[in-house]
Amino acid sequence: MKNALILGVFSGWIGVLPAYSGEQTKLVIRGEEFPIWPVEDLARRGMPVEAIPHDQNAAWTYLEAINSYLDVPPSLTEALDYAVQTGWPEGQTELRAFLLEEKNVEAIRSCERASRMERCLLPVNGTPDQSVIGVLLPNLSHIRVLGKLLVADGRLFAAEGMADDAILRYRTGIRMGSHMSNGMTLIESLVGIAVGGRSNLAILDLVLRYPLSVEQLKSLQEELSALAPKVPNVQKGLKGECAFGPAMVDDIFSSPFRVVSNVGVFTASTSGNVSAPAEINPAEDGWGKFEKRMGQLLYPDRTIKKHMQGYYDLVQDAEKRGTRAESWDQVGGGEAKYFEDKIPKWDVISRALLPSLSRAILLGERMKTEFAATRTLVALRIHMLENDGRAPASLSEVAKGLPDGAFVDPFGEGPLQYRRTDNGFALYSVGPDHVNGGGKAGKKWEEGDMVWTYPPSPIEPFVSDDKKE
Repeated sequence: MKNALILGVFSGWIGVLPAYSGEQTKLVIRGEEFPIWPVEDLARRGMPVEAIPHDQNAAWTYLEAINSYLDVPPSLTEALDYAVQTGWPEGQTELRAFLLEEKNVEAIRSCERASRMERCLLPVNGTPDQSVIGVLLPNLSHIRVLGKLLVADGRLFAAEGMADDAILRYRTGIRMGSHMSNGMTLIESLVGIAVGGRSNLAILDLVLRYPLSVEQLKSLQEELSALAPKVPNVQKGLKGECAFGPAMVDDIFSSPFRVVSNVGVFTASTSGNVSAPAEINPAEDGWGKFEKRMGQLLYPDRTIKKHMQGYYDLVQDAEKRGTRAESWDQVGGGEAKYFEDKIPKWDVISRALLPSLSRAILLGERMKTEFAATRTLVALRIHMLENDGRAPASLSEVAKGLPDGAFVDPFGEGPLQYRRTDNGFALYSVGPDHVNGGGKAGKKWEEGDMVWTYPPSPIEPFVSDDKKE
């Protein structure tokens, strides 16, 4: 079974392009030049592209940030990762100085400007004379780095007592994640979840560990309510996958005599060994028309597309209804069996090109759960500060003024689980296994319950590998 990222990784940055003038335009990413695929050709292939004016598309401002930030020195990698995942590493003056470098400050400002824009779609890179199978994706790791810089900068602000500035950085990260998740490929959605998820967890940690005032928490509560409809998800990415499957079938069967080499390019692409992209036969001459007709006779492309669509419909239903839906049993619990039972053995194209998408859906559900936990924790902390530090007896005491569903557990059948403790509270989701373990977490987030406690457990101080025994 192919990894969930396959189609997304090789489908490219689909997005909104300037009006195509007939000449191939270029995109420069950190000194490397990429051709921009004309939007008309993407539309012809069935891609759900949308026209956004250049000055209204946040993608170009994010690209300014990508081209601005400084590469992280190897000597600071460990400290930066600790700042992103855990907290600000005490005594890290070098990391502080790095974050305050003019180029990095400029990049963060560009991210903030872009995050305030309503619309964002990244341009797809490639040329119309090649197959979508061979499209290469500009390195989205740059977006991940920017997300890390935002969180690390927020941790620094929090450590220096500037919580409001920290929240601004984290909010920017969530908005940026939302923008990325609205791209037209699954890989963009997953990068968006990763970027937005880190920022959300940093807010969650700030709420649990720092002495925020009631006023700060209420302001944060309003901001989270505004962000709720924009929480990064995989909905748009899954729709993009639904367009790419049939488009690849069209590419393959436009040149059926080269179908083996075309699929070979796809297989090589998934392993990172790409030589040259497959060329598309436009079938404009007699031989091209004959070749295409032979393909239709030898390979029933309509039936193959029908097999693909059945799977895509199932996946989208599972994403929409959640992991407790019946469709999830076929996706998350048995994709391999579904392929075996529903797709005939002769349909090697569907079996080769259809990715495994259950992991992507699960990551989307995790993002929803952690965001719901953040909103709940803010409400709980406000209650405690207004009631002499005493936690409420139940979540119903803090639900006033919040919309219905704010505390819903995406993995459960109702609200997040909650209990008051002697000196605080425990909040938890039943997690992907849907089993209420009473607030017992597993070694991994997929195992057992997803748990948050107040007061939180102490964190291990930062120690670089070269200082560990």
